[in-house]
Amino acid sequence: MSEPSQAQGTPLVTPRSRRKVIAIGIAFVVILVAVGATAVYYLTLPKPFGGSIKVGFTISLTGQYNIEGTNSRRGIETVANWINSHGGLTIQGKVYNVSLDYYDDQSLPGNVPNLYTRIIQQDNATFLLAPYSSPLTTAAAPAADQYDRVMISHGGSSDLIWTQTSRRNLVAVLSPASLYLKGAVDWLKANHPTDKIAALYAQDSFSTFATQSALGYAQSLGFSVVYNASYPTNAQDLSTQLTAAKNAGADDLIGGGHYTDGLLIMNQLKTTWNTPPPKFISLLVAVTEPAFQTQLGGTANNVTGPSQWETVVTYSPTLAQAAGLPWYGPSPSEFTQLYGTLNGGATPAYHAAEAGAALLVLAIAIEQANSFNTTAVRAKLGSMHVMNFFGEYQIDSRGLQIAHSMVLVQWQAGLKKVVLPPSVADGSCQYPYSGT
Repeated sequence: MSEPSQAQGTPLVTPRSRRKVIAIGIAFVVILVAVGATAVYYLTLPKPFGGSIKVGFTISLTGQYNIEGTNSRRGIETVANWINSHGGLTIQGKVYNVSLDYYDDQSLPGNVPNLYTRIIQQDNATFLLAPYSSPLTTAAAPAADQYDRVMISHGGSSDLIWTQTSRRNLVAVLSPASLYLKGAVDWLKANHPTDKIAALYAQDSFSTFATQSALGYAQSLGFSVVYNASYPTNAQDLSTQLTAAKNAGADDLIGGGHYTDGLLIMNQLKTTWNTPPPKFISLLVAVTEPAFQTQLGGTANNVTGPSQWETVVTYSPTLAQAAGLPWYGPSPSEFTQLYGTLNGGATPAYHAAEAGAALLVLAIAIEQANSFNTTAVRAKLGSMHVMNFFGEYQIDSRGLQIAHSMVLVQWQAGLKKVVLPPSVADGSCQYPYSGT
């Protein structure tokens, strides 16, 4: 039996109904487009501006640490500029810029407590950065717990800041002092294991801890330490100590403290220990500053020193991905370029980088915690393992940095070269030191 067929001449859809269907379809499409456009509009609306997050700190713009302090301030300002020009921080659906509130502590620990009280109570800073140097960071640290504020340390690396006293809210971005001179000792062990070592260092907690840690390590490797002495942080004459180190039969000199005493040591070597001079010199802090070579000229050649960061050590999103770590912030080249733009073409030394990294790590933690609450942000700082232009960041339960790597630098023919570790070096360590 055949299937029934429709009657001839009786269409299922009349021309009028067809036009109606088309009109309804067009209207539906228009509605969909309108709804989509509205959704896109609201999704791309600028987030409301919430204001500024005030970050307070003291910094040494005058006094003993003025070189390191000035460069640290410039590094902090560079990262603040980068954050604010790249959309700020989003917290609870609102965008915030970073504002900086700082005072010159004149390199004097006695000035620090009252200035931090002012920053917190009068200026209403929500978060804090520590001052430059271990003595000043030690003076500032109690305010972080007293007033319940997160404080990030960028220039206070003495292990004793954390190990002698429990610090609830103080967090470090830089490697601890106990590691500073280890690279120099490792190089000597690999190349000149019979050298006799002299140590001359400032009496502050950072310089003492860094040098004594190196001496203990050197002795464990079989080195003979023939001279071990400290000097006041305001010393103006080290000729007696340098002569004594030479007379003890030392081949090498390690120690120092900060910029001004590093210069003093090098200038006085010319008259106290110059026939012949030490074969190998490694000094804390001073060597990494461009002004070290500018002021000393040829005397700086072949002097080594530990560094937290150099522009040739290139961290990147690709490296972070390979390590399984999230990447945040500018690349090293972006940081270096922006720093130069803001500072008359200057090249950042590690003090600028570590200080800028302190602000960047704080910003990451605030945004990830999605909160201004001290407890929430401190918890996030304790759980983060990330990479940025300064390197890896991860802390232990005390707040001490455990993931960041240091390098050894040496001035060669007026240029600062990274000589250790080999994986990032752009030069090989030159020996012996000649004094010219």
